[in-house]
Amino acid sequence: MSYIKTFHRSFILGSLILCFFSINSCYKKKDTIAVVKVLKSVSNDPLVNSSVRLFYVDASGSSKFDITKNTLSNGSASFDFSDSFNEGQSGFIVLDIEIDNVFMGVINIQELTTTEKIIYVL
Repeated sequence: MSYIKTFHRSFILGSLILCFFSINSCYKKKDTIAVVKVLKSVSNDPLVNSSVRLFYVDASGSSKFDITKNTLSNGSASFDFSDSFNEGQSGFIVLDIEIDNVFMGVINIQELTTTEKIIYVL
């Protein structure tokens, strides 16, 4: 009879451990972040307090995204798009980049990751 009690206790303990690990392994949504780093092309020094604008204007002239931030002491500006991304969406968005009101290219933001783009200016 004691073997049966030991088996039941082991079964219950094993079940609790299995439940604990299965709860912790649930899908956790990661952030969708874009980082634009602005450097001087000659010296590779960071450009501090530069205006970085990420935007998208469609054919009708309306824009869903138009965000402007200033660079920090390391020359980077970080943009969080986690709230704009929908699960199950394939790809996210390509945005235009302006540095101090000058078009400098595009950034292809990947979902659930941190996308970095380095821009060199004169």
